[in-house]
Amino acid sequence: KKIATMKWITKITNVKPYKITCQWNNGEIRVIDLEEFINQKGANPGSSYVQLKDKKRFMEVKSDGTTIYWENGIKMTDHAGKIMSGPLDIDPEVLYEMSKSKSGKSKKSKVITSGRV
Repeated sequence: KKIATMKWITKITNVKPYKITCQWNNGEIRVIDLEEFINQKGANPGSSYVQLKDKKRFMEVKSDGTTIYWENGIKMTDHAGKIMSGPLDIDPEVLYEMSKSKSGKSKKSKVITSGRV
């Protein structure tokens, strides 16, 4: 039985406007081009992603050893109703699917949901 392994970012190795090169937990070095993603998500003026259209803000990206994020990127309300800032992050599995290997080839991971031995 083969089980698909979750992918996550272990570190950022390079950042250019809208392109982030990362090392993944499987050892791969992959480039994530977020320009189209940000343009689509940021089309709504109320979206948290609008701020990432600013190249300077985009370049503030960080990694927590699992995914990428921007500090104080979202506003959220705690259980007492207090508004707080939180990180704006993107699911690492989504990022992996969007990324391309350093050689430029897009690599779709296969997800196996069931199997027989």
